[in-house]
Amino acid sequence: MVPKQRPPPPESWAYAYQLNPPQPEPRFAKVKMLLRRARLAAQRDGRRWTGQIVKDARITHILVVTDAPHEVRAVDRAIDAELKRLKMGFAITGPARVSLPGVTPGRRAPRTSARSVGRSHST
Repeated sequence: MVPKQRPPPPESWAYAYQLNPPQPEPRFAKVKMLLRRARLAAQRDGRRWTGQIVKDARITHILVVTDAPHEVRAVDRAIDAELKRLKMGFAITGPARVSLPGVTPGRRAPRTSARSVGRSHST
């Protein structure tokens, strides 16, 4: 009997916008809408894409995980434009491969550091 072969898990990539100083929640209404629309569009196309705003005492992050970082340029441009319109200074990291081998639901994944490459904007 030949064991069933599982297809390899799809690759995931992560990148982040870093906004300094941290921003109040009400300023992110349009960014949240852009993140939601990008997630829904990716789902319709059978792709993985999710974005989330994470607030910290010293910085605000917009974290994105996707299976196709090269296909999200339109949403990146829209987010960039909205952050500039709000006069928020920010930097964006380049996509870094995220690997979560052996992670089971309910367990924390090992931390992965992303190398910061990409663009920085301030107003």
